[in-house]
Amino acid sequence: MTALALLLALLCAAFFAVSSSVQHQAAEGAPESAEGLLGLLGYLVRRPPWLIGQFLATCAFVLHASALHAGPIAVVQPIVVSGIVWAVPARAALSRRLPSLAELRAVLVTASGLAVFLVASNPTSGRPAGLGLGTIALVLGGVVVAAAANVAASRVRNDPRRKAFFLGVVGGVLFGLVAGMLKLTLQVVNTDGVLGLLTAWPTYGLLLAGAGGVLTNQRAYRTAGLSASMPALNIVNGMTSLTFGFTVFSEVPRHSALFVALQAAALACMAVGLWMLVKLEEAQEASPHPEHVALDPT
Repeated sequence: MTALALLLALLCAAFFAVSSSVQHQAAEGAPESAEGLLGLLGYLVRRPPWLIGQFLATCAFVLHASALHAGPIAVVQPIVVSGIVWAVPARAALSRRLPSLAELRAVLVTASGLAVFLVASNPTSGRPAGLGLGTIALVLGGVVVAAAANVAASRVRNDPRRKAFFLGVVGGVLFGLVAGMLKLTLQVVNTDGVLGLLTAWPTYGLLLAGAGGVLTNQRAYRTAGLSASMPALNIVNGMTSLTFGFTVFSEVPRHSALFVALQAAALACMAVGLWMLVKLEEAQEASPHPEHVALDPT
């Protein structure tokens, strides 16, 4: 793993975290009159905070592409999905308060698990991927999983948190595919130049998956709090992208018994940290601080 890839991935995670927090605050304050996806988007595009969030998301996308160009997806994506950790200080800043000790403990646990996982995993740099039937089948498999989760979300309309969870799964699969197809498009640019993008299917798959992920995120933000969708989105995102890196780019992690055990323990540590962050988020949603109300954009 290169230092440049690590730095770019960390910056990307920070930008994504701030973007998610700002967009969630804007979407959460949407009035009841903003019905349906088009109505919600019509409201959001007139909100400066949401537009700022989109600008930050664009910056994060550029950093994401640069990180994937500099290093393997199996290294970059776990760092990128750690945006939920960076979201803690971002939300604290938006609420004009300092992170609590409980929040800092959760961040420390999650970050420690991530660091150990990256060191223990240390995957190979992989090889150029093919664009044939194997890669297409993997992408279609992800689309099927996302479609099934979307159907599940539509069937639990009366349970906002469960609906947001399934939408988080949809977004996680789509953003995991985005990471894989973004690396594929960078490969196409390297081999065939910019004009080669016009005839390469990953280009269009990237655009569709990216648009679907962004729209799904807005639905999830409107449905329930971040704690209902963000953990599922991050975990599924990471698993999807790691699968993509292993099967398509042959990025093989260290797989001796010791290192596999360390990776499993690190993932468990990250899961505990995410659970701690979720519980803290739920407690804040149940008992909002006065300053949250004062900053409500409505």
